[in-house]
Amino acid sequence: MENKRLRAYLVGAAFSALIFPSVVFADIGSIANLSGTVYSKPSGAGKWGVAVKGSGVNTGDRVKTAGDGRVLLKLDDGTNLTLGNDSELEITEYLFKKNKRSAVFSLSSGKVRTAVGKFNGSTDIKVKTPTSVSGVKGTDFIVMNSGPANVIFGEESTVQVSGESGKPVDLKPNTVTENTAGTLPIKPEKVEPGTPLAEARAQLETITNVDAPVDWVKAGKLPFMLARWNINYGHYLTESKNFTSALDVLQIAIDLTDAPELRAKAHIERGTVLAKNLNESVKALAEYMTVIDKYSATPSLPNALYSAGVINKELGKKDEAKRLFERYLTEFPKGSHRGTIEIFMKDMDKN
Repeated sequence: MENKRLRAYLVGAAFSALIFPSVVFADIGSIANLSGTVYSKPSGAGKWGVAVKGSGVNTGDRVKTAGDGRVLLKLDDGTNLTLGNDSELEITEYLFKKNKRSAVFSLSSGKVRTAVGKFNGSTDIKVKTPTSVSGVKGTDFIVMNSGPANVIFGEESTVQVSGESGKPVDLKPNTVTENTAGTLPIKPEKVEPGTPLAEARAQLETITNVDAPVDWVKAGKLPFMLARWNINYGHYLTESKNFTSALDVLQIAIDLTDAPELRAKAHIERGTVLAKNLNESVKALAEYMTVIDKYSATPSLPNALYSAGVINKELGKKDEAKRLFERYLTEFPKGSHRGTIEIFMKDMDKN
């Protein structure tokens, strides 16, 4: 009796799979192309496996690439997602009906180019990183996530980009915006030909093209290139008296790269804005002390020691000011601040 029931159940299940295949195997797209090392993890799977060209993808699936990997996902609504190297993405939500489509793609890290196909119905498609959301209706754009920092280039149509909270900005074609944890996206900046931004965009376009040849060594320097641009742009914003935006852009530079020299320089720039332009001495001191404590091997150390010493002197912390000034004189006996420091030291000795 039990065997008959089991046999009837199996026959029924097999029949249902044949009659209603979309219910049982409801793929929403496929891995259309790939190059290099690519892994996939179906929803509910415990382990990653090597991705196979032509295999289906579904809601909840994850895909990630190694240092030389790229992968193109083609979805049923005509949307194409191309992951660059060192990237991980989840198809978090996906709905495609006759008059409506919506999706959420979660980029944990790396780069993804999203080309949303044309559609006559309503569209609500989002690309999320840990600290940003890009919402689109029908467009083409590239998102690069590095730690908490995001860089978004508009390729076609308009993208609405927001941070973790606050109003979004409209990103037009041939422009770029950025943000990091706790900040709003910056005002979109035009990508002019022959500039570092244009070079960075061109690299991202290549990295997010499965068939394009890539110089991976050069591609690995992309965060460094963008961080350096941010430092220069932050300096420009400071000169333009746009101090809050300057602080945000400089923080993005810090979050984009792990290069000690660039991070130290950005901290020095932030300290200068806070101390000289916003009268935030305590916050400025924290920026300088970060350089002293973490990036003492960089060329920014002399400025950090001097500036931190000056702030401590102004705050009445003479012992700490003397300690910092004495370290400066010991390590940089021919430094440009030597004369000023010697005057400060004599002043403090008198009082």
